[in-house]
Amino acid sequence: MCVECHSPRDQDGRLIPDKEFTGAPIPVERPSWAGGDWALRAPRNRGLPGYSVELAVRLLVNGGVDREGRQLRAPMPRFRMNVQDAADVVAYLKSLP
Repeated sequence: MCVECHSPRDQDGRLIPDKEFTGAPIPVERPSWAGGDWALRAPRNRGLPGYSVELAVRLLVNGGVDREGRQLRAPMPRFRMNVQDAADVVAYLKSLP
């Protein structure tokens, strides 16, 4: 699921091979109910720069809480993964160069 927002797309809307998880403009338009509280760009999450394993697991277990403890803006899902699932996702993202 992460790849859908955190990866750039070509002019036809297809993910660009070898650019997965490098950050991109959010491919979903902001709904009118969201007001200004909507991210316009998803950051790079390939390798999870700036996140320790512990902080990245916390983000996925505690509903999208960033390094400083702030709630991430929509459309970032409020994941409530169990610790093992979150650790597996984090290990995968950390393994990407």
